[in-house]
Amino acid sequence: MLTDSKESLPVGDLELDRLVDIANKAVDAAGEIILKHYLARGNVFKVPDATNIPSWTNIASEAEKAMISLILKDFPCHAVCGKQVGWSNCSGTTVPEFVWVFDLTNGVEERLLPTFGMSIAVVHNGKPVIGCINNPITGIKTVGRRGKTTRNGDLVRTRASEHLEQAYVDIKDPGYNKEAKYAYNRLAYKVGETFFNGNCIAYSELAAGMLQVVVDCAVEPYGLLGLVPIVEGAGGIITDWQGNQLSWQPSPGSSIPRDGFKVVAASDLTTHQQIISELS
Repeated sequence: MLTDSKESLPVGDLELDRLVDIANKAVDAAGEIILKHYLARGNVFKVPDATNIPSWTNIASEAEKAMISLILKDFPCHAVCGKQVGWSNCSGTTVPEFVWVFDLTNGVEERLLPTFGMSIAVVHNGKPVIGCINNPITGIKTVGRRGKTTRNGDLVRTRASEHLEQAYVDIKDPGYNKEAKYAYNRLAYKVGETFFNGNCIAYSELAAGMLQVVVDCAVEPYGLLGLVPIVEGAGGIITDWQGNQLSWQPSPGSSIPRDGFKVVAASDLTTHQQIISELS
């Protein structure tokens, strides 16, 4: 959960339907651009400057601009914040009622592997009401909203394990930083199976019942906000490592934690409390 910036009426179902429709169209347009470059370059994104192959940053910027064009065409009063191109349709400290936030490079490392994802959120007065995780390479798209999460259009729900030692858990690689090493040392030998560096895709898998826990750190806000509706819409719990609400208000002046956010997402309340206890 994320804290609300101000009191407001909830978004109605019809408006949510419209937002989801445009979010799907926007992410599909961005996915087509990324998939085109992925297939054309043999999935390598770090290339010598002397080549004519565009850098991954340029590709992501192109995809973000395509999304922004579609979003503002249907919602000219909304603001947009992309990881690569920054803010659009927002100036000063006044933030519109609706803000779209996205990270199209979540999980990109040395090679543009099929496990990366695009994370998108629609934020209403500081609260994320729609989240979308899309992997254009595998063709898997997960969309979360109030009380409902779908994976390629099919409803999904989290699936709890009877005991923590049977849980499937995705953890940041222990070599990433000291927080990741701490989480690994506290959890690796107390759970059933451990997986590493699932990034935003891991939250999609948790929502679909394939994982019971995701323990993450160094999460950027651009990718954070879209995770909340997906996990909660599927019946899961998502907080920081202390069990507190996640808090980041998107605005041009918002500060970002130096080391990012530390996140725990779990299939159910009991499992979540057990993980929080182990990390304390």
